[in-house]
Amino acid sequence: MSNNPYLPILADFEIVPQGEQQFDEGEVLDMLTRQIAWMLETKTEYLFSLLYRLDVDERLVRRAMDPTAEKPAAEGLARLVFDRQMARIKTKRDVRVDEIDPDLAW
Repeated sequence: MSNNPYLPILADFEIVPQGEQQFDEGEVLDMLTRQIAWMLETKTEYLFSLLYRLDVDERLVRRAMDPTAEKPAAEGLARLVFDRQMARIKTKRDVRVDEIDPDLAW
């Protein structure tokens, strides 16, 4: 199994790389951009549901979707997803959560 830190980000968008290939940030953004562009055309509701589940800021999504935005919507959304997921990965790595006492669990 590969230890590529980007695989969870790709998996959320049903992108399954072949083999043990390593990707850099630019390649991941390209793959996300293509997949999001396709989803905008074919699975729009699912895409927005996924963005919500991934906790991508709705205000930033609206800005990225604005027709006057600097970049195409798919590219802007890919960057938002990438940044959000990298922040989540960093938090999981840096923040240690103690196991909940079974007597206090609901």
